[in-house]
Amino acid sequence: MMIQHSIILQVRKMLSALLIASAFLPTASVAATPQTTQVVIIGAGLSGLDAAYQLKKAGVSYHILELTARVGGRVHTARYQRPGEPEIYSDSGMEEYWESNPAVALMKELKLPALEGIAASSIILDKTLYPLKDETTLQFQKRIFNKPEMKAFLAFKAKVAPWIAQLQTGKVPEEIASLKDKSFADLITAEGLPRKVSEWIRVSLECEIATSWSAVSALDGLADFHIFMGDGEKCYRVPGGNVRFVNAIADVVGHDNISLNQRVTSVETFGDKVMVYYLDAVTNESRGIEASHVISTIPLYRLFQIQFKPPLSEKKREAIDTLSWGSYFKVHAFVPKAAQSHWMDGAFSSLPILSDSNIGVVYEGNPDQDGPTKVVSLLIYGRDAEAYNMMPADDVRAQVMEGFDKLWPGFSKEIKEMQFHPYHPRAIASWPVGRSRFDALSQTIREPEHRVYLAGDFTETSHSDGAFISAERVVRQILAAR
Repeated sequence: MMIQHSIILQVRKMLSALLIASAFLPTASVAATPQTTQVVIIGAGLSGLDAAYQLKKAGVSYHILELTARVGGRVHTARYQRPGEPEIYSDSGMEEYWESNPAVALMKELKLPALEGIAASSIILDKTLYPLKDETTLQFQKRIFNKPEMKAFLAFKAKVAPWIAQLQTGKVPEEIASLKDKSFADLITAEGLPRKVSEWIRVSLECEIATSWSAVSALDGLADFHIFMGDGEKCYRVPGGNVRFVNAIADVVGHDNISLNQRVTSVETFGDKVMVYYLDAVTNESRGIEASHVISTIPLYRLFQIQFKPPLSEKKREAIDTLSWGSYFKVHAFVPKAAQSHWMDGAFSSLPILSDSNIGVVYEGNPDQDGPTKVVSLLIYGRDAEAYNMMPADDVRAQVMEGFDKLWPGFSKEIKEMQFHPYHPRAIASWPVGRSRFDALSQTIREPEHRVYLAGDFTETSHSDGAFISAERVVRQILAAR
């Protein structure tokens, strides 16, 4: 009996410990998922949140199913706690929003503060650093280029300006339609621009498209070049981290309308209804929700992880299969405040720097913090990002340290710590030679099918503006269908 009693006590202690521990486990979802709604949105990134925001304004019910334990998708702000120091934060996802991005208007609508910059950065050309100073974009470019180079550069911008203006409306001027079939690199080569001008265009653009300029069609290269027209497009970011932006949208959308940790497994359309089946990542329970429409905002390369009944059309599959992708990888390097002498000239910072090297674009990661530690944030892109996404972390660290020392000799000795934030190797969409975001196949992606609407930046552009453009497109299509 004593042995039995002892065993019972041990069992009771174990059960009690399990109950206490379970209180600290992540919950399956912030919200109880309804059985029916008018619109199911798959994904709580920028596109999914904006779609919900627009639906709310239109008085249409919705519910968001999000795979991960948080909202925001590729918008993420890392927060670091270090003994004896105030909290350090730095964006581990996207850095800024261009002025033409509908996100900027939404920031103002939500009354969020924003820090402003322009599309001009210090740049390394042929191993020479040209630091941006307290000057206009035109003054900076005149300091980089000699008079014949500047004349050629301005002539090129004047030539492509009307084409780019039309491309921004979604229309392809007839005289440049054939540019779909050549690379952007070939277009610049054919223009016969001076080498330094050509290199400035390449280095400035490749960090935006996250791949080689020879890998994208000339039409799409021109479409992305719009931020460098005129004096350069303004850009914005949210002080305190861009995650404040997505959290503000989620607050308006309503956290009770967002279920986290839910993996959508299948979408079945029957008549005027759609059933969306999903698996709870914590409890492993499968449930379903009935709707009249479904918006999928997940990256297109992951779309085929979902079963669609009826299946998506062969044209849609072809359109997705023939896309290409750009790659990103983020690094945060922690250095003492005194190390900012490497990039500060008096009160003016030379960051960001387009390094044209394995360390990519060099940003100050926490410019609005004045603590004892500064963060140097690297946005690494293209082949280097592809390699780092698959490489052992120790090897990445060694290569990044070497890259820092090439930029600022001896800088690696200043680094106290590094943190890596890998992206999926397919970070953003790009359109290879022979394809274009303006072609018929791309339009096929944007057409609803079986009450399923595809959104997300991958369906529109190479930037986050596509998230908002696509969200507003699918909401218009749903309202028209109703």
